[in-house]
Amino acid sequence: MKIIIIGLGLIGGSIAKNLSGSTDNQILAFDTNQGSIKNALDNQSIHGSIPSLDNLRNTEYEDSLVIIATPPTVTGDILKSLDFLFNSSVTITDTTSAKSSLNEILQEFNFPENVIFSHPVAGSHLSGGINSIADLFNGKSTILSYHDSAARLHVNRVIDLWNDLGSTTSVLNVDLHDQIFAYSSHLPHVVAYALLNTLKGLEQDDLAVFSGGGLGEFLRLVSSSPEMWADIFSINEKNIALAIDDLVKSLTILKDKIGDNPQNLQDLLGELKDFKESNY
Repeated sequence: MKIIIIGLGLIGGSIAKNLSGSTDNQILAFDTNQGSIKNALDNQSIHGSIPSLDNLRNTEYEDSLVIIATPPTVTGDILKSLDFLFNSSVTITDTTSAKSSLNEILQEFNFPENVIFSHPVAGSHLSGGINSIADLFNGKSTILSYHDSAARLHVNRVIDLWNDLGSTTSVLNVDLHDQIFAYSSHLPHVVAYALLNTLKGLEQDDLAVFSGGGLGEFLRLVSSSPEMWADIFSINEKNIALAIDDLVKSLTILKDKIGDNPQNLQDLLGELKDFKESNY
């Protein structure tokens, strides 16, 4: 089967590196950055490239799998541009962590049966194809989201893809997906940016000298792609805003406890420690 990867960044490049050793599939790629295509061809993580997405109209790409591995807004633009493939034998999936805006596009087209959303819960604070690794998805989970109109053939094709990459799959509807990940993934990045902005405001040049490893590990999130996270924050704005409101409430509770009886503070911290060790 032909597998066409659109975007050879961290995620797309890692998919290519993993699958390129298989004799069952032909791995092709499209990327506006020709340097990325050249690098992938040189390291043999892809077998070839396509010059234009319009090439996917050709009969040679029937029964293939298209993976859109680009930032969220770009993914939406590409998905719209591939409307000529909707309800065809070609399976289309993506890799973004925010789905509502993509789902609105599908709604315009009465939910084509061959589009299955994917969200691999794997990544790195490093970005770009240069940081891609073949085992990025091994042992990780991937969340699928799709409408009731989705054909089983296309669902199974996407499940098989992630299984081949070493990932287990589960299913969430689009709205619940974006609500959950606003708290579990997007909010931690918001907090990291906010904390760094607070530290920046201290105007203490040598603050890093007095910082432990935990601070550096937490702030590692800020090294992620600004383009991608600005996209995610904007697209999932309503859910993230609610998550921030809940965090502010929790900070207020903690602030009050710090000014309260030390035993009450210790009890809260102990309760939260127990919750963490039982759940994370």
